[in-house]
Amino acid sequence: MQILGLSQFQRDMRIAHRPAPLCICAPEMIGEKRMQLPTRNRFREADFALMGKLIQLYCYADLNARRIIDALRHAAFGPQARCASRLQDAQVVPKLVEIAAELWESNLKEGILKAANTVELHRSHRHNFAHWAARRVGSEEALVLFTKNAREAERRDGDPLGSDLLKYAIVPLGSFAEELKKLEGHAQYLAQSAAHVERLINEFSERFAKMKK
Repeated sequence: MQILGLSQFQRDMRIAHRPAPLCICAPEMIGEKRMQLPTRNRFREADFALMGKLIQLYCYADLNARRIIDALRHAAFGPQARCASRLQDAQVVPKLVEIAAELWESNLKEGILKAANTVELHRSHRHNFAHWAARRVGSEEALVLFTKNAREAERRDGDPLGSDLLKYAIVPLGSFAEELKKLEGHAQYLAQSAAHVERLINEFSERFAKMKK
């Protein structure tokens, strides 16, 4: 088995200095001497906690985004417009932005749009942490993620994956804790906003009705 792009590893580590980017490495075949993956992942308990927390934050962000979508669509277009339960994961944030754009200028509208932007910004991390195999990069503050799933690999960078290849991505952790804190704040805001709109759905319906006149 060969690994796609691993010989560029050190270069990617040097250039990956922006806040927790996902770096999918360019295709490059490597030789037999470098084809063995380490058997130990050198993970720390904090790494498991970080990955698990991010995944769960996205689960709750998805749940509450769907609640907001249904409540606002109900208020704006009637109960028959509820559709959030049928959305695919990748459709949730765009649909949230779409219905938030129907709101009048307000702190709620601004807050939902900001939260949606942050959630979408880091969505690839959630997906990769849930579906790619991860290990720590030696003593570096970075994770390297691997997949042999051809569909997953191509979804990330558009390049097809051969049957005898792995693809990897590098996630620097230097600023990840700070980014996670921002994500947590926006996820909490979505939860609060969902409860707010559901509680006041009649008032929202009246406001939307006045806007149509």
